[in-house]
Amino acid sequence: MYFPAAFQVLFLALLAAFGWGMNLRLLSRAGVKVRPVLQLAQLPTAHADVDWVDDGLYGNVFRLAAVLSGIASVGWILCAMSREPAIQTAITLLTYIVIIFVLVVPRRILFYTVRRQFLGLLARIMKPSMSDPVCLADVVMADILTSCARMFADLFLVGCQFGKFIWPKRFGADISASQGGLSVLVQFVRDRYEQDACMSSGMTGMLLVCVPYGFRLRQCVNEYLKAAPGSSDAWRHMANAIKYASSFPVIALSATQRQVTVDGIMETKYSDWALHAAFGLWVVAVAFNSLYSFYWDVAFDWNLGHSSSGWKLSDLVAPTDEKQPIEMPDTFVVSPADALRDDALSKSNLPSTRHNFPWMLRPCLRFASHKLYYIAMVLDFLLRVAWTMKLSSYIQIDTMAYGAFWLNALEIYRRWQWTFLRIEKETAL
Repeated sequence: MYFPAAFQVLFLALLAAFGWGMNLRLLSRAGVKVRPVLQLAQLPTAHADVDWVDDGLYGNVFRLAAVLSGIASVGWILCAMSREPAIQTAITLLTYIVIIFVLVVPRRILFYTVRRQFLGLLARIMKPSMSDPVCLADVVMADILTSCARMFADLFLVGCQFGKFIWPKRFGADISASQGGLSVLVQFVRDRYEQDACMSSGMTGMLLVCVPYGFRLRQCVNEYLKAAPGSSDAWRHMANAIKYASSFPVIALSATQRQVTVDGIMETKYSDWALHAAFGLWVVAVAFNSLYSFYWDVAFDWNLGHSSSGWKLSDLVAPTDEKQPIEMPDTFVVSPADALRDDALSKSNLPSTRHNFPWMLRPCLRFASHKLYYIAMVLDFLLRVAWTMKLSSYIQIDTMAYGAFWLNALEIYRRWQWTFLRIEKETAL
């Protein structure tokens, strides 16, 4: 089956877009006012267009994703029908150009508001500012980018392939033979060089994978500087910054092992020792990052792990400044969708029970089904552990049939689930 990396990246990005649209649709239909929760009205890109209505927002996200999916599908089918690598590369390049044009065209056409919002959020995330406020929409978008981090390195390889197609001479080996007897050897070296070009992203790929985590780290430091010194908020933002900073050793050690085991660098008598040392450090870094990130998802991003005595999991890292008594009931005795409606938030419509909520959850839940939260926690843990397989040099996912694609797809699902409960948590506060 013809499914090259260039189209894998496109369809994974579109899967994330459809997932975001599904988040907005389900939350909007359940009664959540997405705009104020995400603080979209505070963004410089916000304006009074009718598209900003929640129904129009998720509807246009779906429509834009559908248009881009149609373009990508047509390009993919045309490439699969062609047998010439040069023609396939040309069609793929044209597909990328058309998609980029649709995203950046400045005219008020093709779901202009959604495109403007998306590009505006990207610009805010990439802006190296420590003074701008950090809205929840910035946080969610940056976290989605961290789940797509590996795609940044894949895009680099795709761009390398395009460059090789447009400027083939620049990617050829600069080797010349002063004597005719070496011409065969020179041609062999040149062919091997051109064949291996754009096959591995190397250190550049490692740096690109780090970029989304760097964006999120900057946001955490920004919020830490704005918090009152020594406060619970300051501790929380600093602890969150440590979580994202802990991703860098994992990425660096993964790239180092891959360079040694796959690319053959450091083939010396010390390479085995260095590889074992790097692997040991990698295991420690992965264990800390995965477990700490899972803990943060549950304790902070979803605000779960409460006890009836008032203690909660988040107190392990950032104790609250003042203990607040629990007065909210265990949950809303309604369906998962109706549990999110504004009229369900009135205490007069709620049971009068106190200190009686399921183990490891929280006093106020917006979904009546408790199993939803437990399943989300289990899947979040399993998928975070599975994601480390992509970074391991001992488990060559790339050699399996579309193994990397499916792992990326699972990570996008995990992020979809995380986003849904992250926004639900904001409505439950």
